[in-house]
Amino acid sequence: MRAEQDEATALLDGLDLDALLSALTSGRGYEAALRDPPGRRGWSDVNPASINFLQLDQRIDRLARLLSINKGQPGASVAILAPLGPEAIVSILACLRAGLSPLMLPLHGNELELLRLIEASDAVMALGVSRVGPLRPLLTLRNLAMRAFSTRFVGGFGPDIPDGVAPLDMLMANASLHPLPTITERPSLQVVDAATMAGPLAVSERDVLGKALELSRLLKPVTSSRIVTTLVGGDLAALASGPGMAMLTGVELLPLGLFSLGDLQACIEGGRHVHLVLPGEMEPALAHSRLASHHALASVVFVQRTGQSAYPALDRPDLAIVDIDARSAADITVARR
Repeated sequence: MRAEQDEATALLDGLDLDALLSALTSGRGYEAALRDPPGRRGWSDVNPASINFLQLDQRIDRLARLLSINKGQPGASVAILAPLGPEAIVSILACLRAGLSPLMLPLHGNELELLRLIEASDAVMALGVSRVGPLRPLLTLRNLAMRAFSTRFVGGFGPDIPDGVAPLDMLMANASLHPLPTITERPSLQVVDAATMAGPLAVSERDVLGKALELSRLLKPVTSSRIVTTLVGGDLAALASGPGMAMLTGVELLPLGLFSLGDLQACIEGGRHVHLVLPGEMEPALAHSRLASHHALASVVFVQRTGQSAYPALDRPDLAIVDIDARSAADITVARR
């Protein structure tokens, strides 16, 4: 065990998400990094698309330069209200590149809960998406910015941007000339417990990559496989099992954004091996569905939130089944059954 810890320490020393993306862009720039589920337009008004590593790096760079115009202090907080899909991942990595600390807000929080989190973090900016099913995150962020005195900039992705919100898709196209600040220290990420709304809690990139490394050693994904995650939150469990593991291994990531059984079925089709990430309470449903016996499944990761018991219902000896015990938004353990 000690030897494994020492090896992990050596692997993670000096490593961050930007360094990983730079290596992937140099070696495999035109391979897919993120892919939208087929039914995305139905819940977001955005046509589904894929983004390769080169495009991902360019989008992150443009948004980071755009955010730097606001001249937030190093480590200043940026609130993000979006499912853990392409926009949220670009926003998180752009904040880090600009020396800012991203705060992932739970989509299901009410305005009072979200306002408390924004004020507790002193967020100077807020980013979101225009629609997630019946939710209108940008309208929520605009209302919150009027009440939280620290928030001076609200930007949004998507086709329907309300008045008073900056249209990021358009502004990013002209942001390449703005200089990036010199970063002396990488800021932390901030997470919130989706069940209790406790937070914000700080986690480092090393925390995310350390847990992603544990997962990748248990699952052993190959670059031709894909990770399909149904998690929409932005706590440590979701970050490590989704974007963290995808960036560490170079595997294509498909974040569902809004759960749909049809989309999940479509994401598993296509001939690739799939590493599926699900909330723990969905195990019985998976075990009794046709997907449980799907030949494309290479592994399943179940995220058990605090207060939930494990459901040992999926019976596939050929699968790597991993449980993530999320004791809090910033404290998880990873174990293979």
